Amino acid sequence: MPFFNVDKLSISFGGLKALLDVSFEVNKGEIFAIIGPNGAGKTTLFNCINGIYKPDSGSVIFKETMIHGKKPDKIARLGLARTFQNIELFSHMNTMENIMLGRHIFIKTGIFHGATMWGRRSYAGKEEITHRRKVEEIIDFLDLQSVRNKFVGTLPYGAQKLIELGRALALEPELLLLDEPCAGMNSEEKQD
Repeated sequence: MPFFNVDKLSISFGGLKALLDVSFEVNKGEIFAIIGPNGAGKTTLFNCINGIYKPDSGSVIFKETMIHGKKPDKIARLGLARTFQNIELFSHMNTMENIMLGRHIFIKTGIFHGATMWGRRSYAGKEEITHRRKVEEIIDFLDLQSVRNKFVGTLPYGAQKLIELGRALALEPELLLLDEPCAGMNSEEKQD
């Protein structure tokens, strides 16, 4: 069985058929591109795959698990992450904080435990240090050190696209969906 399989996926909005019987499969380690003009349904397809939209028919299978109709957080926990065509960052938060949000599926400390146990020696403190180290690795990998503590709303578009990629990488995905990763970037940003 393939690592990832989309079979006869369809969705309509009113009378508009946005996707009609879309099928493809991707094997583990493979790079696969979905190419089409604006309005062809690429983002709609991604929204169906990661649980933002519920398809009218068809199936999506990831690692032998049917994921169509599941909620986005359940799909993320299975190891599937994505970026968005239109940036979905928190402009009032810095780079580190935005990327750290991608670690949410790994955080075990609940609100009560986290609120009652303070300091670096507590489990919550140790857990935060572990996740910050992972985020630092991503910041280094994407060469975002110079903007680590800057509010993302003040950063150029290309840096924001990288931060969004960093947040997706923070999920440690086995499958990463990149929706228009270079859209809106200038030539210099694309080359970086």
